[in-house]
Amino acid sequence: MKSRAKTVCVICGAPRYIERNHPGGRHFVAWFTMPFCKVHHDQFHEQLRNIGIDLRYTPNELERLVRASQAIIVCQWMIADTMKKAVSKSPHQD
Repeated sequence: MKSRAKTVCVICGAPRYIERNHPGGRHFVAWFTMPFCKVHHDQFHEQLRNIGIDLRYTPNELERLVRASQAIIVCQWMIADTMKKAVSKSPHQD
């Protein structure tokens, strides 16, 4: 019997209120999802709005790719920023 791994937020590790986020937009890269807690899902979309990335459908294929790439970069930045904060809190190791 397969064991089911517990899904947690990729940003903070929270195990509750997990939403399958589409970092590249569900209209653009629907198959690519990541688990976000509600807080970080909302934060992700707020950041997209603040910098003007519109994930609503557009018939322009190149524009969809541009928007998806930009949104995925925001997601990567959120993950990298979390790792940076964790490193700065840990004791220095050489």
